[in-house]
Amino acid sequence: MWYFVKGEFVEDNIAGKPFPEVQAFIEQVIHPSLQALEEGMKQGKVLGGLAAGERAGYFLVDLPNHEEVGKWMRSLPFWGTLKWTVVALQSPRSAIEQDKLSFEQARRMMSVPAR
Repeated sequence: MWYFVKGEFVEDNIAGKPFPEVQAFIEQVIHPSLQALEEGMKQGKVLGGLAAGERAGYFLVDLPNHEEVGKWMRSLPFWGTLKWTVVALQSPRSAIEQDKLSFEQARRMMSVPAR
């Protein structure tokens, strides 16, 4: 199942902090997280990247269910330092099938002959 995942950097993580703290945060939290995303891309489980000129990333993640998305996100070192948005995606084919089923149910309820 595909999920759209957006992560936005929260400025409080480094705002006003001394350079050594900022450098340590980037080296110990940001870079390992980006490396994990890159590894997911190599495995074909993650598509996307960082927005040019923004402190945000946009990804499509292929995982079996919501729980696995949560586990995957929590495995990223910067999980607790970003604001996240996650959207489960439905395939166009499944939407068509749902519409067909809904129309069939509505026809039966209204006794309208099928075309």
